[in-house]
Amino acid sequence: MPRKVRFAQAGVTAIHANMFRDTLMLFPDDIEVVGFYDPDPDTARGRLKPNAQAVPFYGSIPELIEKARPDAVMVSAYPRDMPGMAQQVVDAGVNLWMEKPFATHSRHLVPIAQAVERQGLVFSSGYSWRFHPIAQLIKQTYDDGLLGKPYSIDFRFLTTSVTRRNPQNLSFKNEMTGGGILNWLGCHWFDLMRYLTSSEVTRVAAIEANVGGHPIDVEDAAAVSLQFANGMIGSLHTGFFTPGDNETDMGIRGSLGWARWNVDENAVTIKSSDPSWATAPQRRFDITTTKMDGYGAEGYALIKAFVQAIRGEGESGYTVQDAIRSLQIIEAAHEAARTGKTVELPA
Repeated sequence: MPRKVRFAQAGVTAIHANMFRDTLMLFPDDIEVVGFYDPDPDTARGRLKPNAQAVPFYGSIPELIEKARPDAVMVSAYPRDMPGMAQQVVDAGVNLWMEKPFATHSRHLVPIAQAVERQGLVFSSGYSWRFHPIAQLIKQTYDDGLLGKPYSIDFRFLTTSVTRRNPQNLSFKNEMTGGGILNWLGCHWFDLMRYLTSSEVTRVAAIEANVGGHPIDVEDAAAVSLQFANGMIGSLHTGFFTPGDNETDMGIRGSLGWARWNVDENAVTIKSSDPSWATAPQRRFDITTTKMDGYGAEGYALIKAFVQAIRGEGESGYTVQDAIRSLQIIEAAHEAARTGKTVELPA
């Protein structure tokens, strides 16, 4: 049996940290959690589940790396703080897993990308949707040419209101996050659009607003229009709107067919006029994933790919350039909304 991959976590109590730590604990034969760093260790220890209580805390990231000797560090913190933490990890030659949205601005990730490339490190991130089985099915359908020439892609993601999340939450402070709904959650869907179609965004137009009228300095709603290098158009309609639930769906269309994914129902309908589908041109797929702690089946698959890549058994599924590109799209949307002008991005 291969040696266990030694994981540490820097940032133990920040949003998402607990659930991704739960995902790590799903790999008792492959992962050993060997150390924690948190700026408030006393509070952090009080929030640990029994299965993590024995893991030692260290006073700094350099001490964590020196004494715990991790193969990888999971950095989980607010975007303002993550680049500085991550830089210490990669400068020490340790593989990096980084929570999205990574930074308040894409430029803060450039030296991290350079260090990862220079030292041949493995990188992964909190963008788990690429690993959802329906996302994999749609991508395979697209890559097989069953949808033909791509025409458009759209996502709609509506989630719990600012009122329910508390306007005083640090995630609604521009200094901490770099933006609102687009930075915190819209980032998932920009990343997934790029992944599903293997095409880059080249033009962005956007409207952003604070429709809830809360005392926050970031957007709680956005409508973003996109042009892609392959010629198709795209859109994201998103906001902190609902009283406590999510509303999520997407569609992709081409010259030969379309796919519509109702994310909340774990169902996708695909139609294709490709001759190979002549006997059943429209098909519905209902996929029930296994219930798991942490971030579910897709989170499990994400961490598994990262572990295998560290062992030299394939790719993690992400690069730092993916992280940079998602932030560049968001930054272009903010600029387009501010100026009322379309913003160009390199292909």
